[in-house]
Amino acid sequence: MMNKLTIKKKLLLYGFLIQAFILTIFSISLHKSLEISTLDKLENTLRIVILDIEDDILEHDDLADLTFNEEDEYKFDPLYIKFSKINKQLKIIKEINYPKSISNTIDKIDTYKKDVIYFEQKDTFVISSLKFQIKNELYVLEIATDNKNLNDTLENLLYILLFIIPIILILATVGGYFLIYKSFHPIEQIIRNLKEINVKNLSKRLERLENGDEIDSLGKEINNLLQRLEISFDKIYQFSSDASHELKTPLTIIRGEIEIALRKSRSSDEYKETLINCLDEVVIIQQTVNDLLYLAKTEEENSSNHEEIYLDEVILESIKELRPFAKLKEVEIQSNIKDASNMLGNSKLVKIAINNILKNAISFSQKESKVLINSFIKDKLIYIVIEDFGIGISKNDLNKIFEKFYRTDKSRNKNSGGTGLGLSISQKIIHNHKGTISFESEENKGTRVIIKLNHKEYRYKIPSQ
Repeated sequence: MMNKLTIKKKLLLYGFLIQAFILTIFSISLHKSLEISTLDKLENTLRIVILDIEDDILEHDDLADLTFNEEDEYKFDPLYIKFSKINKQLKIIKEINYPKSISNTIDKIDTYKKDVIYFEQKDTFVISSLKFQIKNELYVLEIATDNKNLNDTLENLLYILLFIIPIILILATVGGYFLIYKSFHPIEQIIRNLKEINVKNLSKRLERLENGDEIDSLGKEINNLLQRLEISFDKIYQFSSDASHELKTPLTIIRGEIEIALRKSRSSDEYKETLINCLDEVVIIQQTVNDLLYLAKTEEENSSNHEEIYLDEVILESIKELRPFAKLKEVEIQSNIKDASNMLGNSKLVKIAINNILKNAISFSQKESKVLINSFIKDKLIYIVIEDFGIGISKNDLNKIFEKFYRTDKSRNKNSGGTGLGLSISQKIIHNHKGTISFESEENKGTRVIIKLNHKEYRYKIPSQ
């Protein structure tokens, strides 16, 4: 039953039950405290009165001539007094309206200690008794009063509480409902806004009050979640779009090659040539898929294994790997690493970024030309400058070189096995390492690539190579 209630109704019900419990405990405690304090006050008054009467008795020589006017003296009404002598039985010496129904027996009075005041309650009466000695004879003084006033006060208090508690509960419930409604209003607004968000409009965000409370923090985190979801959906959509766009051509070529080969019987050399052509396209497909998967990764995934790396060593490894390719293209690589420095990053990814740029520089260089790599520290930054003297890049193409699948020279890029994703990958790697990459180029003269990275510490100088 409770599970089917809304949170607002549950809070309202729980609040009502808790308040009813607290008010009940408070009422019982108040009633009991008033009863105890009033009775204690009554007993103190009786103690004063009985001691005063004892003093009057001790001062009188003739006990039969006693008069008690304590009722007027203390403004205490009603006050019942009985003074008796103890001699095997009780002999009443003086009595003022003392009720017969509450008289003590001699056996009970014998149990009393001398000069000790005893209190007890009988029916609606509060009784105070004192046993004392006068000239070797024992006497007992008993004073009683009706606690009807006390009972009436407690009864009136009970009626007042029974009348007030329901009113308090009603007002508290109404106030609680108002507070719950006001507290849940922003949450209901968030729920309404979330219902309007779907795959088609993930760019929509929740409206926030910017007041810094918990609900505002919840809205902020939901907006951050929506942003991450939007980025993920965009990456999935872009990956699907890029893959279908870029894989269509090589798959068509493979299908065409196979269909031509199956039209008639062919020699083993012709079948071998067909398989080689298909293998080349499969390699392109594999490289394209790998590149697309890397680009689809989030920045957190790519930067999760950063460690201290020595950038000069990474550059030298990259040069070593691409020297055979440069030799094939009849291009010479020259390096000038002035400062050796270290940084936080992923050495494999940084080498991929440098390899892509260096390979492009080699691919688009003129035969028998040079590709220069300079590395140095300036203004607390590591500079890597890769410069070639090749065909260059036009101004129109310079603004598009980081676009995926964009090729400045499609035929030459295709022949070199490129996918048009190399510079996009390099840019993402550099950005993930909190660096920048920029191009300077002039057609038919060459291109210069400038990479800037943050170094961890300056280590030492090394000679130019």
